[in-house]
Amino acid sequence: MTLFKVAQLARTAAARGSRSYSSGMFTNAGYEASREHARGAVETWKKISLFVALPSVAIFSYVATKDELAHIHHLEHDPPKFVGYPYLHVRKRKFPYGDGEHTPFWNPLTNPDPEE
Repeated sequence: MTLFKVAQLARTAAARGSRSYSSGMFTNAGYEASREHARGAVETWKKISLFVALPSVAIFSYVATKDELAHIHHLEHDPPKFVGYPYLHVRKRKFPYGDGEHTPFWNPLTNPDPEE
């Protein structure tokens, strides 16, 4: 088979393939059936969101808040003991914000000062 014949067959196959992608969905009945299916799916997910997802978020938020408040209360009464390892609190120069000794995320409840 010559190269010309192969190219001609490829062009013919490509032309035939591009014309055979029509579908019955684009008819009026297929389009309406697709819309009805979409309406049902929207209603299903709306109900799942309202009756499952939102109550779950509310319940887990309550539980997490309760546990976190208990943890904070525990830290106020029994703070962690500071162990002054030599690699901690090494400063070659002061931080350019605040008092220069604490990072922006320093928390007095969870990050004790070495001076105390």
